[in-house]
Amino acid sequence: WVIHGSVPAGGQRPWCVLGRRKVEMRRTALAVAVVVIGSVALSFREEEEEMHGRRLESVYAGAKQKLSDIDPIRLGVSTALIMLLGSLAAGAGIGGGGLFVPIYWLILGVGPKAAVPLSGATILGGAIGNFVSIGWQKHPRANRPLIDYEAAVFTQPGELMGVVFGVLLNIILPKIAIVALLATVLSYNSFRTLRKALRTRAKETAKFAEEAEKQKSLSKPLRGEARGSDSMEGGKLVSEIEIASRTSVADESGLEKQKELDAVLADYAIQFPRWAYGTLIPMTTFLVIYKLLSRSVFDQCATWELASRGGEPKGWAGGVFWTWYWTPVPVLSIFWLVIARIIKKRSDRRVACELYVPLENDLIWDEAFMAKFPLYALGAGCAAGLLGIGGGMILGPIFMAVDMEPRCATSASAFSILWTAGSGTILWVFGGNLGWQLLVWMMCWGFVSGQIGQRMVDKILKKTGRPSYVIFLLGSIIATACLAMVTSGIATIAQEVDNNKPIFYLELSEFKCGVDGP
Repeated sequence: WVIHGSVPAGGQRPWCVLGRRKVEMRRTALAVAVVVIGSVALSFREEEEEMHGRRLESVYAGAKQKLSDIDPIRLGVSTALIMLLGSLAAGAGIGGGGLFVPIYWLILGVGPKAAVPLSGATILGGAIGNFVSIGWQKHPRANRPLIDYEAAVFTQPGELMGVVFGVLLNIILPKIAIVALLATVLSYNSFRTLRKALRTRAKETAKFAEEAEKQKSLSKPLRGEARGSDSMEGGKLVSEIEIASRTSVADESGLEKQKELDAVLADYAIQFPRWAYGTLIPMTTFLVIYKLLSRSVFDQCATWELASRGGEPKGWAGGVFWTWYWTPVPVLSIFWLVIARIIKKRSDRRVACELYVPLENDLIWDEAFMAKFPLYALGAGCAAGLLGIGGGMILGPIFMAVDMEPRCATSASAFSILWTAGSGTILWVFGGNLGWQLLVWMMCWGFVSGQIGQRMVDKILKKTGRPSYVIFLLGSIIATACLAMVTSGIATIAQEVDNNKPIFYLELSEFKCGVDGP
């Protein structure tokens, strides 16, 4: 009560009044100090902030327009293309940013910089539309969520950590190098994904032929003979393997094993596992706070970095900037270790259950797999940050390569996009680089395209029974995005050449205060 200057209930004492006066003096001195320091900081940064503000205002002006200010023909054509390509991207489980940015830049005419936040808003709308469809769906062959939460959540910290390294390289490397890497990585991913689709289709054809032969020889298949068949039990979709496992133990000595199996299956059947959202929400919250503070407090022009620049307002960023820049690495590593421990514990419980039989495409989280899978996530994040693309174009093919169920692979990828797109859009809005009218417009049409894409895929799978079509769709979308992004990248380089700007240099101005250019 002395510190805060309050008076005890028993009455006011002289030394209490003196303590309150001291506190008031300290507060006044602190306020004066803040004003003085703030004035000095503003005097150092006034000129550069004005120039930087005008530059940001101009490059992002297209994303802050009112709908009435946009050419109706441009807006209509852009929206129609977003609906078409967004539906295909949603069905493939990717965001589609590689397709949206060229549309907003070249057709809507907002410019390359302003196209990025508009693309992010569209991806977020599509991700929400995706989740509304897939969040409540079940695995095609088991009583569990369609989203593979273990794969989706485990890759999230590694992907975000990789983005830190990738963005650093994206800032430094020349545009021509990024375009070359973009063409290499996406064309390779597209090739591998389409090749996987062909192989999966061949297996499906062979399986259909085998089942047709069985139907001819057997009037009624034996229970549990077909791994991929489904049954309904108590109104829930249950795989034949689970039914066979529960019915295979009838003697009293196996009751404990039966209870253990039921407990494992019940845990696996939770539609919205708390452990997944309990790690994703704080991790995403940390990322948003980190980005906001990076822009407003721990930037390269922070006043406490003046000493490292010899008291000059311009110059290289100091130690505080770089310490804060790498803060996500240890924080995300802690999240990663916690998530790995949770998944390993769940996996060990399944392995210890003698009656549990995994499905053919289930991921086995043993030590060998958990040792190499983080490298996949790190590589995906690094490539996404370096090339300026969504993680879905990298993670999707990786999930396919480890033989995940195709529908579960695209759902896990789409679920991951929900969190990254959400945090990114929040940052664009708080940064004042995205107007509310275009935000709502793009999110709404993105939501509709997400719904259309998922319903389209569901209908195709029910009609054909071929998950390989999902892989074909993913590979085709990546190839299309590769072509669109490389074309727009070449156009940017050509424009820089016309303006006599150097294209072979390392861009380091982002790490300097008040310094533009190479």
